[in-house]
Amino acid sequence: MKEEQTYERLLQALKDMQVQIEDRVRPVAAQVVQAEVDRLRTLSEQQQDLLKDCLAHIDKSILRCRDQFNQYHQTRADLMALNERLADLGADPAQVPDDVPLKDLYDMISVRLDGLKVEGKI
Repeated sequence: MKEEQTYERLLQALKDMQVQIEDRVRPVAAQVVQAEVDRLRTLSEQQQDLLKDCLAHIDKSILRCRDQFNQYHQTRADLMALNERLADLGADPAQVPDDVPLKDLYDMISVRLDGLKVEGKI
């Protein structure tokens, strides 16, 4: 019986120690976890801002490309018209630069992206 009581007292002492440890460790663990959550949240926000900036840069580049693409086609069309007038007047037409095979900016960008994939860059 005495041995059983000793065992129960030891078991209770262990349980009490476990409760004390949990009471002290749990708040510290929660602080550590919260600090890591805060760090990761801040890092995520920074990376999100960088990605937004990158996408805005891509948008600006695409719009500049679109303007240049349209300007190229207009200039080429003007040159073709002038060549026709020269031919009508009996003069030799001027050499016209090769036309861009794609008439649509979206298709051109898609071809460029496909090329980057083939090269293993994306």
